[in-house]
Amino acid sequence: MSTDLPGDDTVLTSPRQMEDLFAPRGPVRGRVGVEWEQVPVDSRGRPVPFDGPAGVEALLLQLASTHKAILEGGRCTALRLSGGGMLGLEPGGQVEIASPPSARMTTLHRFLARTCREVDGAARQMGFRLAPWGLSPYAEAEDVPDVPKARYALLKDHLERAGTRGRRMMKLTASTQICLDYLDEEDMGRMVSAVTPLLPYVVAYTANSPVYRGRRSRWVSQRPWIWRGTDVLRTGLPGFLFDAPVTYRQWVRYGLSRPGLFLIRDGRYLPGDGRTFGDWMKHGAPGGALRVSDWLVHWSTLFPEVRIRGYLEIRTVDSLPLPLVLAVAALFKGLLCPPEAPGFWGVRLPRWTPRECRAALLEAARLGPRWAPLEGPSPHAVLSRLVRAASAGLASLGEEDSWLAPFKELVDRDACPADHWRKDAAGRWRGAEDPDPIY
Repeated sequence: MSTDLPGDDTVLTSPRQMEDLFAPRGPVRGRVGVEWEQVPVDSRGRPVPFDGPAGVEALLLQLASTHKAILEGGRCTALRLSGGGMLGLEPGGQVEIASPPSARMTTLHRFLARTCREVDGAARQMGFRLAPWGLSPYAEAEDVPDVPKARYALLKDHLERAGTRGRRMMKLTASTQICLDYLDEEDMGRMVSAVTPLLPYVVAYTANSPVYRGRRSRWVSQRPWIWRGTDVLRTGLPGFLFDAPVTYRQWVRYGLSRPGLFLIRDGRYLPGDGRTFGDWMKHGAPGGALRVSDWLVHWSTLFPEVRIRGYLEIRTVDSLPLPLVLAVAALFKGLLCPPEAPGFWGVRLPRWTPRECRAALLEAARLGPRWAPLEGPSPHAVLSRLVRAASAGLASLGEEDSWLAPFKELVDRDACPADHWRKDAAGRWRGAEDPDPIY
């Protein structure tokens, strides 16, 4: 959710301008990026606050000696990394490593491994660590202080009115987001149509948020359930994702039909008035004439499971340990980037309605690999075939299929990361593939 948006003061006069913003700039087939969120936790597994000499801001300030600090209101809330990419903070202090786009998996691996070593190493010197968990297991939203960003304050006010679980989503959850280049509008439509029915199957085998308030819940991944209780107008699986072909115009119509939360004028955030962005376009906005930058800010407040921003963004997966982050990135790269996809997958996914796919996503999040779809083959049969297809897809892109190994191991065992959460000798929860804790 952390974002660094360009300021383009060009006045918006037509939806066509917004469509043009979705066109890729210098795309490369198979190029992939990752936004990897992790939860900073202390020796008891509880979230580390933003403030204080051993807080998350102090971590950023320590790292700012070799990276560029980004300040808001005199507080450090992000870093522009010297090697490319960003280090940002989510509303509850979750740390997000955003990689530059990489044409090769080895390049992506080097960046993520190097950055994680640096950031987690500095955190451990301060007495805490970064945990690759989809949900903070011991806290409630009220226990976690806010990161002092004006954007987050306005989101908080809105989400408290729009749903019942918005604060929990903002403060406690962490995700792995995979970003892939598309070459043009047709390529985007192909990739979106291919990935949408695939999401429940991937969720079933990457679930990594089973514990809440110290107790294992009935969900192996609570994130989709939490997101479902935020703001239904801004989240989930919009119906047009199931219309082929998906076009830039459909994305623009989706954005225009959603209420604008705020505008930025002279560095100040102006709250929205409840009207949609389309209404602002037709009848005038609170801050005067709308600009391209206003649309970009508005677009950043919409959180569907799949989103485009000049590239494809897949937002469904829980935060995971690094080997699985890379495996999921390789899976989507191998399945979606070859131009013949999904024709070479060798498996027929259900032709779900939007309602059916939304229900399937929640069932997959609740049951993991034990989820049984109402129609079609089992998740194990689907993923076994798709791992083989991704291997072939990676080979066609000049990549090794060894990147898939951690995910393939889960599929072979018919397991997900949540299955391996255990309590240690002190009775504290340990997540899947966690490194040795600092306590």
